[in-house]
Amino acid sequence: MFGSQSWEDDDHVSGESVKPDTKSINDVTLVEKRLRPTLKFIIAFTAGAFFFLLPVQHNGQTTIPLDVLMTWITETSMLTVEIFIMGVLFAGGILTTVTMLHYQGVITLEERTQKWLQIDYWQTSKPFWAFRVIAIFLGIAMFFGVGPEWLLADNITGIAWEVLMVTVALVIPLGGIFVNLLAELGGLQFIGTLAQPIMRPLFNLPGRSALDSAASWLGSFSVGYYLTRNVFDRGGYNKREVFVICTCFATANLGTVGAVAAVLEILHIFPLLVALYMIATLIVAAVLVRIPPLSTVPEEYIAEPDPEPMFTGSVVDYLRFAFSEGVKTAEKGESIPRAAINGFVDGTKLTAMIIGTVLTIGTSVLLLEAYTPFFEYLAAPLVPLMTILGIPDPEMAATGIIGGTAEYFIGATLVVGTDLVTKVFVVIITSAQAIFFAASAPMMVDMFDDVPMRFRDLTLILILRTALLIPIAAVLTHGVAALGLI
Repeated sequence: MFGSQSWEDDDHVSGESVKPDTKSINDVTLVEKRLRPTLKFIIAFTAGAFFFLLPVQHNGQTTIPLDVLMTWITETSMLTVEIFIMGVLFAGGILTTVTMLHYQGVITLEERTQKWLQIDYWQTSKPFWAFRVIAIFLGIAMFFGVGPEWLLADNITGIAWEVLMVTVALVIPLGGIFVNLLAELGGLQFIGTLAQPIMRPLFNLPGRSALDSAASWLGSFSVGYYLTRNVFDRGGYNKREVFVICTCFATANLGTVGAVAAVLEILHIFPLLVALYMIATLIVAAVLVRIPPLSTVPEEYIAEPDPEPMFTGSVVDYLRFAFSEGVKTAEKGESIPRAAINGFVDGTKLTAMIIGTVLTIGTSVLLLEAYTPFFEYLAAPLVPLMTILGIPDPEMAATGIIGGTAEYFIGATLVVGTDLVTKVFVVIITSAQAIFFAASAPMMVDMFDDVPMRFRDLTLILILRTALLIPIAAVLTHGVAALGLI
């Protein structure tokens, strides 16, 4: 597992002798300053940043506009929200079923129908197909309140449906509106370009990888994977770079962190949570890229190598370059209203794809937690460590961390009602774990089979990430608590 030979295959192009050119940033052609695209970039970037990060006062609490909008929607018509949840549950289960039956040869869809349904988007493994179908029946039982008492109990349906489903169904589509403004109209390029000077010295990655990371943080890990796959196929990344980007930087996005924060009722400190989780992510990445198994992945290309030139320049030069890249993207992009609509549609599709898995696995985990000692047994070795680190509710903290390895949202549901310090601690860890076996791990294995990414390696990296994140998160959490920020 740890030797470089274990990663090699016959289908590669050696890149060991490929050296990137060094250029001055002054050699870059900046976009012409024109009012319309400049305003378009500024408005889109400001709107996206405002929605996720600007603290506002609401009902006597400091929170963010995302929380205010969610509160208004649920208070206006909770029934409408629940009907929407049922709609996306049915859509995800039915479209996945049609897709899987087509690929198994049970039915045959015309090419036009395949494009209209976008069946590639809904293709998955048989277990996750089952999760999405089972979720339909769980949703019916919870929505209509019909079923066994052990399922409809407050600590099961009350969390899985009334908290988890409502949060996921609102945060991701609504967040998709403003995430898309950042991603499609220059914000992603602006942030990614500014990050270029730190990527090579800290993580031994090309600057362009900052765009993949920003895509994951602003959109979703699947968007980050897509961008990484695209660059990889064109010779822009080698295998080691692909593995590092996917396992170290495709962590939880702002929308899902917001969803978890909403479940835990800590949206009022959302900007702080984002800052802490990103700090933890960067520290862990800087360590993991220098040790096995990531350090042993060979620098092989699957296409003609096209390494990124290494730019040099001052801070002002980079600011000018980043602003130019943002404006250039905004100029090519669609209008702000169209980008917002597309973001909502994409967010709704993503919700339909994951919400069934979240409901099925989430309900299963809640049932295991409520009626069996399963997670207590798994988390038991971590409890003494939680106590030593001074984390309140050490048993629940350990259980939340273990639950987060199965599915990101699950770790949050297991620490509902715990101390604020515990919530922040668990959110930092689960947000930065990057690998969970309900979605990201199988997607990596499937999408990057030519790297190759294997479950045994992903499991090892997840263990290493969690082992590093625990003390880092403890220091960060106690630090902000000492400063009176939580």
